[in-house]
Amino acid sequence: SLNRTLVLPIWLPHNPKFLHLHQGAPPEPSRDKFLDSLAYPFESTFDPEHLSHFVRTIDLQTFRTLADSKLEQCLAHEDGFDSYLRHSGLACENYSTADPNVPLSSIRFLGYHSFDHEVGTRDKYYEYLRWAPRLLKAADWASEMLFNGSTYVAAHIRVADAHWEHTDCHHTINSQAVASVSCGDGVNAINYSSIAQELWYMLKVTDQKLLYVATNMNCTDIRLMRIALMLSRRDIRLLCAKDMVREHLGDSEGYFVSLVEQELCARAHAFVGSKYSTWTDTVWGLRLHASKTSNNWMFEELWALGVK
Repeated sequence: SLNRTLVLPIWLPHNPKFLHLHQGAPPEPSRDKFLDSLAYPFESTFDPEHLSHFVRTIDLQTFRTLADSKLEQCLAHEDGFDSYLRHSGLACENYSTADPNVPLSSIRFLGYHSFDHEVGTRDKYYEYLRWAPRLLKAADWASEMLFNGSTYVAAHIRVADAHWEHTDCHHTINSQAVASVSCGDGVNAINYSSIAQELWYMLKVTDQKLLYVATNMNCTDIRLMRIALMLSRRDIRLLCAKDMVREHLGDSEGYFVSLVEQELCARAHAFVGSKYSTWTDTVWGLRLHASKTSNNWMFEELWALGVK
């Protein structure tokens, strides 16, 4: 085996450089300033003790002291991890885009993204990562409050927002153009009535009556209320409880709420998500690792099959 030690990293909110559309925004793409001020310790998100069963680890503070806050070599382009290094309290002396498989003895930083639109997140990674105990306890609490032992299905509805609406409308499945939940152009979007039909399809196939929805919409969004009304006529109860979970966790930014909702979706009897969302893909990976290989759908794939 490789004689390596994993430095437990911090976690940052998803915050790529966008051309912001609000009044007074800079004309060039930039990161959201508020999100760029946030960082979360590894142990707030994942269980470091569980991970230590698979690999030798060291916490970031200890590593920073031993390395004098300096990294000799970073396998990344210079501007790619500026926020990460700043929040970690580290400085990189040299950058390289060389093949990370070549032997290197020096301390280095390697960034990568395991998500692939066609393959998805490799479920084998979920063997090594387990949510932090606090998050699992919160998921247990929410499950008891919401479902009280009843089976349920879950959905992740990731609609367009100001950042993505112009760039998330050109997706394909098997080289054929397909509409997307996350498209906001009004032409290539899967609208709320089609979403309701696809949710009904999942509920009917699985013979379930209770639906939990995780979404970037507010729970009081008129689109979600209309979906709930359409489903209620078929005796379906729709639950959206991120505000309840936020209050329980005291999480004003919503980061931990999102993780608890991912766990709730992973535990569900069935799940339907947004194909081009890494949030959905995380749930997909969790479910596959838990051997929940059936009763998993994507809105876009159902739309392509004529469920709309």
